[in-house]
Amino acid sequence: MNAQDLKNSILQLAIQGKLVEQREEEGNAKELIEKIKIEKKQRIQDGLIRKEKPFPKIKDDEKPFSVPSNWEWIRFGDLGSYRKGPFGSALTKAIFVPKSNDTVKVYEQKNAIQKDINLGEYYITREYFDLKMKGFELSPGDIIVSCAGTIGETYVMPDDFEQGIINQALMQMKLMPSVDIDYFLMYFDFILKENARQGSKGSAIKNIPPFSILKNYVVPLPPYEEQKRIVAKIEELLPYVDKYDAAYSEVQELNKTFPEDMQKSILQYAVKGKLVEQREEDGTAEDLYKQIQEEKKKLIKKGKVKKTKALPEVAEDEMPFDIPSSWKWVRLYDVLDVRDGTHDTPKYVPEGVPLVTSKNLKQGYIDFDNVKYISLEESRRINQRSGVNNGDLLFAMIGSIGNPVLVNKTREFSIKNMALFKPINKDLLDMEYLYWFLEIEQEFMKNKSSGAVQSFVSLTFLRSYPMPLPPLAEQKRIVKKLSAILPYTDKLLTKDI
Repeated sequence: MNAQDLKNSILQLAIQGKLVEQREEEGNAKELIEKIKIEKKQRIQDGLIRKEKPFPKIKDDEKPFSVPSNWEWIRFGDLGSYRKGPFGSALTKAIFVPKSNDTVKVYEQKNAIQKDINLGEYYITREYFDLKMKGFELSPGDIIVSCAGTIGETYVMPDDFEQGIINQALMQMKLMPSVDIDYFLMYFDFILKENARQGSKGSAIKNIPPFSILKNYVVPLPPYEEQKRIVAKIEELLPYVDKYDAAYSEVQELNKTFPEDMQKSILQYAVKGKLVEQREEDGTAEDLYKQIQEEKKKLIKKGKVKKTKALPEVAEDEMPFDIPSSWKWVRLYDVLDVRDGTHDTPKYVPEGVPLVTSKNLKQGYIDFDNVKYISLEESRRINQRSGVNNGDLLFAMIGSIGNPVLVNKTREFSIKNMALFKPINKDLLDMEYLYWFLEIEQEFMKNKSSGAVQSFVSLTFLRSYPMPLPPLAEQKRIVKKLSAILPYTDKLLTKDI
């Protein structure tokens, strides 16, 4: 339940007579209705309001719920008198004049919407007011209602305001003295305004329903003193609703971020050596590192990996966190062959081999829907240096940096503007462990990226990037544990909580 639902529940209890107790000494609403009738008759005799045809008796099937025995149902139209502003042709901009000592103000929708009588600068001459507009004059205690666009916003005219009339987009409501204005506005805001929105006519701009509908709405009427106690109780409760709203919004925000934060925490535990236990029989990452180096020398000798200058050991100030003693900090190029795709712009063809770029890497897979194509000859030329095999890992270097993809090929393709991580020996490094490491590190890499127009990370940056290396058996246990846990966080990410 959000704050608005809670407020609606309170208001629903209020208009059903369940928010405050009923008191015998306060009389009953039948007596109040008789008093309202007398007040209305007197106003008609005094010429303050016009006489109307009596409203039909309220039938049982019109009553949406039961009310206490000392309450009564009454037609909206019986609670006061109502008038909409003058027809458009009677009040056009051509009639407006600058403000002077001999003018009358024209109040607008914004006065009701923004609850401010000082807004607006439209005026008519006093002569035109006396001639045609006197029937639309406002009095202290009148309620003005916005009737188009933002409908149903109300404002009670204060005792001291500049003499004026309503314009075409306002409705004027004059309640009988025996109706508590705050109770009436509570009901109007909760029930009538919502009904007006649902039943209003017009396409782009909605309007208050015709008086024939509006005046026939039924209103649950308590005794006068109970009306006042209902309003007082609501005013007492609303600050708690506001506090609930703040707390609810905070919880909603936490719910939005919690699944992703939890997933990040799990991955952080994984790469820090805290997700699974260390086992002595697994050996050490130092031994694994030496094995990988021996394999790399063989590949260099065969010309399959390019010999480069040895990278320095990972310095202590480059290590962002502590790792188990059986692990080792290495640079990515120490344990992988790190290459990049073409940076050229080859000639595109209508059909051919897909050229996968950074924009095609999405949430762990390659999106071929919007790829461009190159010739088979062009693809072979690129693949001589940057051929992609199953088990390799792709990583966007330009634009949306990151989005690692562990390759499981279903078709041939070539790559552009992305890093290609190839294992030195598939039996010595679990590439899925590398995938999860890059998944958690990609945000940090983005923050370290260069480029004024478009962000990018260099091949040098990626090759020298530090990585915590566990023993191979522990890598596999980490991957297995992540495979068991992360589907639950994925469910949370897709679930509306």
